[in-house]
Amino acid sequence: MSGVDLFSTLPDHVLQHVLSFLPSRNAVSSSALSRRWRHQWRSSPALRVPGPDASTFINRFLLLRDGVSPLRTLEIDVGHCSNEYDDDDVDMWIRHGALTCQTLAFAASAEQPSEMLRLTRGPLAARHLTTLRLRSVRIDGDFLDLSRCPALLHLCLSKCLLDCKTIASSSLRRLSLADCSFVSSTKTSTRIATPSLRWLHLEGPPRCLLESMPSLTAATVLLLWGKEAKDCGSRSMLLDALSEATTLELMASSSRGQAILQRDLKWCPTFSKLKTLVLNDWCIYDDKSELACLLWHSPVLEKLTFEFSKKPSYELKTKGSYDTVTSEQKTFERLETVEIKCQEVGRRVFKVLRVLSACGVPLAKISIQGSCSQSERFNFACTSFSFIES
Repeated sequence: MSGVDLFSTLPDHVLQHVLSFLPSRNAVSSSALSRRWRHQWRSSPALRVPGPDASTFINRFLLLRDGVSPLRTLEIDVGHCSNEYDDDDVDMWIRHGALTCQTLAFAASAEQPSEMLRLTRGPLAARHLTTLRLRSVRIDGDFLDLSRCPALLHLCLSKCLLDCKTIASSSLRRLSLADCSFVSSTKTSTRIATPSLRWLHLEGPPRCLLESMPSLTAATVLLLWGKEAKDCGSRSMLLDALSEATTLELMASSSRGQAILQRDLKWCPTFSKLKTLVLNDWCIYDDKSELACLLWHSPVLEKLTFEFSKKPSYELKTKGSYDTVTSEQKTFERLETVEIKCQEVGRRVFKVLRVLSACGVPLAKISIQGSCSQSERFNFACTSFSFIES
């Protein structure tokens, strides 16, 4: 068997599939292996270009590849050299990829927003596109009106600057907006219209208006910044759209984010399908019983989890009456477990216990993961969850 190239005896479509997992520069270099490999890269179903100096290579690759063979994946990462690229080239790559691919991913980096590559030329239209990922680009106008992408299932936007009126898709199933900044020349919130959405991840400032999501099953909302909260209006924009979820994570790490969620609770919908709820500090940092409100509006809740940061990001108020809780006390027969995750047991944990006690949640259903002395554990059982001020 010595000297026999068994790898080259594989069928063409197998070799092309193997090449599709390589960076495209390496795939092209395989043409030097032998005559058998000379043109295999032209029919590879993927174009993957990481790093700088990609402009000429991408253009030649698209020009020279076999136009008959389908290009299923296009992944381009221009790194920190986005100022060396032309917006027209980037727009051409993305639109070409959208027309010919099932998966399209483009990533860039820029130290200043003014250096971001910009996508502006009208709505994206792609019949076969199923996945679209964009990172560190500015998106203007109607580009994210994806109604002309009938097969689109996954949309992931990360560290993008969004100056658009609408993110719209009737087919979209999964949406992730991570660390994106919303700006608008018309001073209106970006409307997110995705009626078929099943999974949502929203992280960052919430300057967007979520429309009804009747198919939603799981959602994570992380309000890490809240400088734009004053532009969001006075009515609920988050909770109404999330009311069909069965799993919900609501987090805030600033007083602005806390204020947004508290404001939305004034018009709190009924979470008729919600079985799993994850919260952090925001729901216990005043005397208005936000936690009790969420419990009352979650009639089939089975698991409740609190994830407390090591250090509170804003001051905890410790005085006040919980008569409003006890006057509307309900039994939570379906609630099976309550988990409190913290690095140390302190005032926040005692406050949660006090609210849960007033809501009729038995101690046996509550578990605490954190540092706690024997005397503190004894206090939990013997003080009827009375709040102990330090």
